[in-house]
Parts: sequence; C-alpha cells; structure tokens
Amino acid sequence: MKAYCSGVKEKMLELTRLFCVERNIFQKFVIIYKYITFIDKDPITQGILQRIFDDTAKVMGKAGDSLNEDRFLNVESEVIYTNEFWAYYSNLKIIHSRMKKLKGCKVYEETDFNNLCRLFSRPYSAESLKLSFKVVNINIFDHLDQDSFLEDDEDDKKTWFDDKKSILYVADKKILIARRGQDTNAHKILKYIFKDNKENIKDNFFFSEIADDVFSDSEYKGEKNAWLKYYDTCKKINEKIMIGTKNVVDNFLVFNCGKTGCVKINPKYL
Repeated sequence: MKAYCSGVKEKMLELTRLFCVERNIFQKFVIIYKYITFIDKDPITQGILQRIFDDTAKVMGKAGDSLNEDRFLNVESEVIYTNEFWAYYSNLKIIHSRMKKLKGCKVYEETDFNNLCRLFSRPYSAESLKLSFKVVNINIFDHLDQDSFLEDDEDDKKTWFDDKKSILYVADKKILIARRGQDTNAHKILKYIFKDNKENIKDNFFFSEIADDVFSDSEYKGEKNAWLKYYDTCKKINEKIMIGTKNVVDNFLVFNCGKTGCVKINPKYL
C-alpha cells in the first residue's frame, strides 16, 4: 500500500512539474487532461475524491441546518476549506472536459480551442492553474498518507487483495476487481481466498466449498452444471488480470472444471 501510494503521488507530481515548465498553451491543456484523467480513473484517488465529496456534503448539510450563529461559525471554516478544493479542482476539470471533447472529435476545432484559451486568458490564469494543481495535490496527498498509515503493512507481500477497495495487487500492478459498492462474484471469490482463508491461502478451494460458504448455493450438488458459474468467474478474473498486467500475468488462478472442480492461486505469484 505504501509503495503504491508513493507511486500515485510521484505520478501526480510529475505531471505538475511538466505543467509548470511547459510554455505551449495547448500542451499545458494536454497535461491537465492527463492529470485529471489519472486521478479520476485510478481506483485509489477515485475513492479519495468520493470521500472528499461525501465530506463536503456532510459539512454543507451541517451549515444548512445551523439555526444559530455560534453553531454556524463552528462549521464555517470547514465549508470554506471543502469549497476551496472543489473550486480549484473545477478549474482543471473544465479544461479536461473540453480537451476530452476535442479528443473525441478526432479533429482540431480551432474555435473550441480558442474559446478555451479565452476562458483562461487573464493575467493571473497561469498562476491560478498552478495553484489548482497545488491545492488538489495537497488534499489528495493528505488522504493518501492517512490511508498508507492506517492500512495494514502489506508491502512485504508479493500479492494481496484489498477487499475494502476491491483491488488486487500483483506483479507491481493494481487490478480493480469491482467498482465501489458492487459485490461481484469475482470480488467474493478473491475475498474468500485472500481474507477468509488467509491462513491457508496456498490450498485448493473446491467450487462446492465456495458455493456453500460464500454463495449459500444449496442447489450446487443437485444441478449438473452448477460448477460453470464458478469456473466462468475464475476465467473472468484471469482475463481481467491479463489485461491489467498487459499479459505479464496470464495464469493467476489455476482451476479445473466439473462438479469436483477447484481453484487455487498460482504459487509463483505468492
């Protein structure tokens, strides 16, 4: 976790440095596009943005519910703080959205680009955008540092599964298994192996056991092809990992078919 968080911070800082030294306005906008795309899609920073949004909603709710001046003043600084983050984030998000549209058209629309330039043509715009990077970085880094400190120290493990965020770490890569709030079959099986059976993680796990312990599938024994559900899920997990590691890991799960089928983690990744 610590190593991964450090990598995220370094990527964000690298794009920030590139923006600060770049002189071409179009390329500056390209860097902003890459920066926002990264933090919006990375599972860790994506979760942090959601938490900041949730915190903002709570604080705004408290401010709105305040019936006396003293109570309002207690939350006023939090309102300013959270609103500040979204104001600076929005500066970058606007540019990202326009550049995304430009990229999607596959054609350079001079009018659209000129309108974007005019939007950020004030003498203080360059400094405002630099400050936007700084504010967004500071807020996300604070959360990354907190997460890194509070999480179990998993850095010594070659492979591990974060069941809270549904992210599999393998071969120095992170694989998002399920989106926030989606309790998929793939998530359930990996959680069963990595968390529920962490003491015997190297064992074979029979589909019949998974059906009973995880899915409460009382019909497994009676249905001829019930094993296909678990076989197909293991296959999809391997495909997701292949894509996420660019074919570096192509046989993460070892499994077979049939009613007595089972699955285990390939020992070379443990």
